Amino acid sequence: MRSAHPKRVFFFLSAGWGPVVRALPVINRLADHGVASALAVGGGAGSQIRSAGFDLVELDLPAFNAPAQMARTWWSPYHFLAHCDLKTLLGQVDAYRTAITRGQPALVVTDINPLAALAVRSLRVPHVTISQSLFLPFRKLNCARWALPPALASINAVLDHYGAERVESAEHLDVGDITLVPSIPEFDPMADAPSSLNYLGPILGNALVPLLGADRSASPSAVPEIFFYPGRPHDTTGAAGQALLDVGLAALSAIDATVTVATGGHAFAIPRYEGRHLEVVAWRVISDGYRPDLIVHHGGHGACLTAMSAGIPSVVVPTHAEREYNARNLVALGCGAFVAMDQIDTDNVRRAIASVIESPAHARACAQWSETIAARKYGGAELAAHTMMRMMDG
Repeated sequence: MRSAHPKRVFFFLSAGWGPVVRALPVINRLADHGVASALAVGGGAGSQIRSAGFDLVELDLPAFNAPAQMARTWWSPYHFLAHCDLKTLLGQVDAYRTAITRGQPALVVTDINPLAALAVRSLRVPHVTISQSLFLPFRKLNCARWALPPALASINAVLDHYGAERVESAEHLDVGDITLVPSIPEFDPMADAPSSLNYLGPILGNALVPLLGADRSASPSAVPEIFFYPGRPHDTTGAAGQALLDVGLAALSAIDATVTVATGGHAFAIPRYEGRHLEVVAWRVISDGYRPDLIVHHGGHGACLTAMSAGIPSVVVPTHAEREYNARNLVALGCGAFVAMDQIDTDNVRRAIASVIESPAHARACAQWSETIAARKYGGAELAAHTMMRMMDG
């Protein structure tokens, strides 16, 4: 590589708004300190990110598909690599290598993006990872319930091809020179983690997502307000988000409440709703101006931490194994209920919603965790930015 740009950072993110929400505040803090950033995100968010004034990294990625029905039970995206031949993997990794070589960033940040992580390791570029306990080799909780395809041989075959150092496990691919965890130890428990791993506390950049939300509607009456976020209509597990929307709205129609669905700007098919009041918006930010009594969601890492930080109970209906892991951790802290993946149906979701609404214990636990997180004064996006700048300054 030629000499790296002294003040440029590339962010390579996995698909969905979750990684974007925690990257944008860091990008803004870097900009405040004179550091330029560009990002690439999987899925269809790129054009919206560009329209909001953020720079994109141009990538020419070959097609890459994982078997959806199998992927539902995988808790780590790194194991997708077990189902690709070496030629396919090298084509993907080379696309990231080309972008890095052309752009000459001083630092690359990856957020649950194994292909980009392979490219960074092969080029030996300074590397920061943003991750969650589940994807790291230091996780404290056992995930043996779900079988995983063996991906290590495929990962090391790619690294061998470029003459790069091998990794000990698939999860070590998500360990950077510095690893940043946008969470708290109780929600993302780890053991024997290295000193290069740092908890940042929740990074909640929901207000920066470039989607227009309608003004908040007045509630028809003094009934619970429920916010419903089903994630994406389709992801690597198939039409999981659409199925969740269908089941969730069927369950909510039997609950006496006002309901707001945030589509994330995606083209969901909205089913017929028989409940009291339904509002559908592209996006809505949880804030002092909008604080529902309950959040029903898919179990994304950011959704869980948003609810807990705001002191709002959750009902989690996880659409794949990583999200069920998040759900179990959230419920263990007293912050709501979840429906296991093999038990998702209208009746079970309705019962979970009713149980949380009717129990003040969940609201009390969430309020306590909200106060605890605020009192700890985690560094969040500012700490992440300063960590990255120290790396660039050597």
